[in-house]
Amino acid sequence: MAGVKQQDLVDLIAVTLNNLPKQEFEVQWDNQDYEFCRIFQKERMVVDGGPMIERKVMLDNTGNAAYRRAYDTDQPTVGDTMSTIRVGWTRIGTNYSWDELELLQNKNSARGFINLMKIRRIDGMWSLANLIEDRAWKTPLNATDDLYPNGVPYYLNIKTSAGTVNTSSGFVGATIEYQDGSTGTVCSGIDAAVEPKWRNYAAVYNKVDNALLLALRTAFVYTQFKAPIFINDPSNKRAAQKRFYCDLDTYVKLQELCDMRDDRHSGKEVLGNLAMDETGMVTINRLPVVPIPQLNGAAYTPIYCIDFAKFIPYVHDGYWMEESEPMTGPGRHTVYTVFVDGAHNNLNINRRTCGFVLHKAA
Repeated sequence: MAGVKQQDLVDLIAVTLNNLPKQEFEVQWDNQDYEFCRIFQKERMVVDGGPMIERKVMLDNTGNAAYRRAYDTDQPTVGDTMSTIRVGWTRIGTNYSWDELELLQNKNSARGFINLMKIRRIDGMWSLANLIEDRAWKTPLNATDDLYPNGVPYYLNIKTSAGTVNTSSGFVGATIEYQDGSTGTVCSGIDAAVEPKWRNYAAVYNKVDNALLLALRTAFVYTQFKAPIFINDPSNKRAAQKRFYCDLDTYVKLQELCDMRDDRHSGKEVLGNLAMDETGMVTINRLPVVPIPQLNGAAYTPIYCIDFAKFIPYVHDGYWMEESEPMTGPGRHTVYTVFVDGAHNNLNINRRTCGFVLHKAA
């Protein structure tokens, strides 16, 4: 490009628009809160390379303990109690481009302007954010799909090991329903149909009322596990917040329930485990509830509770949101493109404590 070096692209200004303040413009975002984009940037756990993410889990014990009488004989046994959680990396990327002529045409604008670099970058990154958020609330295409990540419904299942929709409550979530309509019980390499302790807690609710709050409290109690005091817990004590997620209509109904119980929002002693502050943010058991547009119209109207100490978004070490230098390619020598690449996936290391899902029966 005559007179313009490749490394100077970030400094080129562009696009004269009447009556626009410098560097300011509106974007019609698709999500009220880009929740998983925030999690990946602020609560991620970076792992070294390798073809897969692997972790170990002990689903049961050998059963050697027994009460005994004097002179009883011992019968020591050793069992294979360890299972391996395996999750593959999924790759994601976006790009944004400029033609050298449009850069030169807008290089020396004297009036109100918007940086062309900023416009194109936001365009590409907006698309990336939408894709991350959309796939976070979906299962992969099928059991063999290695293109898309394991979204929340992959780990928090509504269907039982028999493949039917849960009608009760308990650790019954075992069947994954994939995007192509197929189903399976193997989750991250472990079969929930065979291993009862590799199932998530699920319960039914009918509407947003006090009965829902009771079901939520019950789910909290059932999904809390602690190691015996005389055993050094081998798990990683990773500090991370828990949150609730639901569709926007359910969120508004939770706000209405708060208003019915205390329209002044005066305190938790009135509301029990449900509260709303003056900004309208709802909390349950002091955990924030986040409305998710991708859950609008979802089958069975799920309400998810996720503990991000056990449900962990992983990104590949040194390969996340990596932006290349502007480059040209064969056949388009006047077009400069920046590529953004990364590898990530979601790993659930304990399906009984990672959270739970409440859902309607139909």
